[in-house]
Amino acid sequence: MLPDLSFSILETTVYTPNKGVFLLDQHIMRMRESARQLSELYTVPCFSCTDVESDHVRDLITAQIDHCDSHHTYRVRMLLSHTGQLSVQVTPEPPTSNEPILVLDCQPTRTDSVFVRCKTTHRLVYADAVHRIPEHYAQGTQVLLYNEQGMITEGNIANVAVSMPDTQTGQMALFTPPVSAGLLPGTMRQHLLDTGQIKEAPISVDQFKLAVHNRWPVMCMNSVRGLYAVSPVVREDIAIN
Repeated sequence: MLPDLSFSILETTVYTPNKGVFLLDQHIMRMRESARQLSELYTVPCFSCTDVESDHVRDLITAQIDHCDSHHTYRVRMLLSHTGQLSVQVTPEPPTSNEPILVLDCQPTRTDSVFVRCKTTHRLVYADAVHRIPEHYAQGTQVLLYNEQGMITEGNIANVAVSMPDTQTGQMALFTPPVSAGLLPGTMRQHLLDTGQIKEAPISVDQFKLAVHNRWPVMCMNSVRGLYAVSPVVREDIAIN
């Protein structure tokens, strides 16, 4: 059953003084694609993209940055309501802390939902996974999801890449799961694929566990933090269908 239309389509990126708004055009394209997919599911007109144009979005962001100290880094959130109203939120982005823990979820997640393919404020799938993180883990711990076929998908706030041997070259490389596994097609993920910094391949839970056992690097990525290292953890109580 689809939720009511009280949620918004969400895009989040970062503004830095030297680069401006990171991957803004890619975020706008993804917002428009999310609007297309969601509007097809509901029987009423919704998520009009009249205001979702590069120049207009950039003007909205610039207007807010102009009221801030432009020498600082800011998180930029763009929200599109079901009525087609576009809003922008700009907030200071604090310095990143130590490597966050990335703990493997204890049960599979259904990933055939439009709310996995599209980023929105309706985040029940991810909230449920976060709720399953044991209480003794540090604040800020992230959770790594896997699907009902036992294949790694993504973290609750970022895409993931796992170091594994490349069968074509014999060298170690960073691999990220394909979108077909059931995950958000992240803009930073696509940027890293396009620039050859990561590769794409299915990753099983067993392959992830092997990487953790061998201390092969595991990385996460999103437009706010970029590509960042995590401390991966495998729980003993995981279940695979």
